[in-house]
Amino acid sequence: MRTFVVGDIHGHAGKLRGLLPLLKERAAPGDALVFVGDYVDRGPDSRGVIDLVLAEQTGGWDGPVTTLKGNHEELMLDFMTPRPRYERGVWMQNGGFETIASYAGTQWGRDWVNSVSPLHVRFLETLQSWHQDDNGIYVHAGLLPGQRPQDCDDETRLWIRDEFILSRFRWDRVVVFGHTPQFEQPSGPVMDYDKLDWRPLELPEKIGIDTGAAYGGPLTAVMLPEREFFSFR
Repeated sequence: MRTFVVGDIHGHAGKLRGLLPLLKERAAPGDALVFVGDYVDRGPDSRGVIDLVLAEQTGGWDGPVTTLKGNHEELMLDFMTPRPRYERGVWMQNGGFETIASYAGTQWGRDWVNSVSPLHVRFLETLQSWHQDDNGIYVHAGLLPGQRPQDCDDETRLWIRDEFILSRFRWDRVVVFGHTPQFEQPSGPVMDYDKLDWRPLELPEKIGIDTGAAYGGPLTAVMLPEREFFSFR
């Protein structure tokens, strides 16, 4: 069995709609599909992204489909609760406006939550924070070096960056993650998203597949164990 892992989509339903046929051309019946989270925020159609993922879960993909939680789903769910953990403005500053508009339109009010279908709420509430199979370990942001995925807390699995990415610790299989956009480091100090050379991070112990779909880059997936990459912009 092979595993196809899809990176951070961030509301870009069109990119996901373009990427999925590329994966299905290579997939065999029974191959696994894993999404590493961040379905929502920043892009124009978070609602459409979740609809597409649900369609794959309910028969579109001929094999097991695993959906992981990203930090942006964490922020969205938190914002929808009566007693949020994060300050109200945090989600808004990270793409929440676009997500709400995809559900309730641009003239939304306090009751916008009612426009989120129970099916989508259940989807968000039942996302896993990590997964593994024979081909790899899958997590949104990463793991603490030296710790097994089941020993890390959700704060780590959803939010960690440099401590994980800069480490060369090797788990018992490759760790595939999103969360931190990957690109060839530009030579100058000014970063223009349109000019960045977006590309996945591929190291023996980890593979980063967030290639900046939220910022104009492509949506990327990887096929394991071959480590073959697919992208759609």
